[in-house]
Amino acid sequence: MELQQVAPMFIDKAWADGASCLSEACDVSGGEITGSQLKMILARGERTLIRMWDGEAVAGWGVVRVDQLPNLRALHITDLVAHNGHFERFFEAIKHLARDLGCSRVRCAAKPAQARLYRAKCGFTPVYELLEVTP
Repeated sequence: MELQQVAPMFIDKAWADGASCLSEACDVSGGEITGSQLKMILARGERTLIRMWDGEAVAGWGVVRVDQLPNLRALHITDLVAHNGHFERFFEAIKHLARDLGCSRVRCAAKPAQARLYRAKCGFTPVYELLEVTP
């Protein structure tokens, strides 16, 4: 299992090769971002595109960013799509990437069903719950 970071100059190629499926993750973001906006952010180098390679084929795609907070540095998984790719097989590589980037935590946002899966398969624990209301 290998995580391959895609350089910003190759985002168009990766998008054509299947990373466009990340639009599905954007569709459940509550309107925070669209697939085309995510592609632009990746091409500008503001976040990093990750290809999940299982040795024979692409098993999924992810997007990460580093959040430098006052008391910790976290690798934040902002988007993830792995259709039947068993993303948990790549989780040790994600933790290794986080350590290589100087991060002491790996974080993600998830809806309840995903959160249960991430807790069971990867050992995530809740930090806080994000809520919103329209003014």
